Amino acid sequence: MGGFSAQRQFLVTVAGLDGKWMNKTGGRESAANSKVYDGGELIPENVAGPSETDNVTVSRGFKRDRDAAVLAKLRGKSGKWTTTITVQPTDADLVPVGKPTVYSNALLVGMSDPDYDSNGSDPAVIELEFAVGQAV
Repeated sequence: MGGFSAQRQFLVTVAGLDGKWMNKTGGRESAANSKVYDGGELIPENVAGPSETDNVTVSRGFKRDRDAAVLAKLRGKSGKWTTTITVQPTDADLVPVGKPTVYSNALLVGMSDPDYDSNGSDPAVIELEFAVGQAV
């Protein structure tokens, strides 16, 4: 058995786009619920709605040779382009282990060009946001 995984021990890919992504946020699965007290009962029953998954956002450092083409390809495609996002756990050497989490039918709903700061030395970053169904 292995120990804990570090946050960096995942490989995130977006089908149709070259390269890997340095950050993935979102994807929390939850269901709305209500408590129902039957007449005279002190303890409620829980009634849940369908499970939903929050949007998934991926980001990475901007490499002009790779990502200028990505941004050009996706510009104007919010709400139109669907893909698959795969999050593969790895060992400490970044060798894939176990079953990946797959978000299929991921619909692009937003994208961000790199921010600009003439005094900044932080890496420029691009970001893509997807509406997703349940992960498998």
